[in-house]
Amino acid sequence: MKLPNLKIKKLSLPQISKKRILVVGGLVAVLVLGFLYKEWFVVAVVNNKPITRLALDRDLEKQGGKQVLESRISEMLVLDEAKKQKINVGQPEVDAKIAQIETQVTAQGQKLDDLLALQGQTRKDLNNQILLQLSAEKLLADKTQVSDQEVADYFKTNQASYAKGTKLEDKKAEITDQLTQQKLSEAIPAWLADLKTQAKIYYFLKL
Repeated sequence: MKLPNLKIKKLSLPQISKKRILVVGGLVAVLVLGFLYKEWFVVAVVNNKPITRLALDRDLEKQGGKQVLESRISEMLVLDEAKKQKINVGQPEVDAKIAQIETQVTAQGQKLDDLLALQGQTRKDLNNQILLQLSAEKLLADKTQVSDQEVADYFKTNQASYAKGTKLEDKKAEITDQLTQQKLSEAIPAWLADLKTQAKIYYFLKL
């Protein structure tokens, strides 16, 4: 007995264009990345209402953006001027300065890393600050010279604050550094203002 020939129709599935697949795939990828890296876009959620990173960044710019920007501009001007005048600050100089600071901090019963952490800084930040400071010191060396007489006068004026038996020689390096920093802080504002006048600075962000 022969079985009847049955014609089986092939089911045709609707064709999905490559473009549509790419669009859907892209949306899925965005959703996955958005979930995995949500902290890049949303920094907090309050009563189901998100605070976006963009909004936070805008607020931060308004509050302290101008000060931070001016600080970065000043840093670049100092380093550019040092390069222009062929003034180099070697890493050993920076390390020696950091070691000096660490010794002073330790003498006060504190740890440098803990102190930096409280200020939201790292050793790398300190390294950059010292590099900038030493560059400025060399650039303004003629305005920050400290004489032996100035050191002696300072020691005499503040002798009561030192431990009994402390001699001038014990504090000479520390006092010299302190007076140098004082003169540097007094000389920098006018000097930086002059550098800014001579430099080509263009602002593209209104703060």
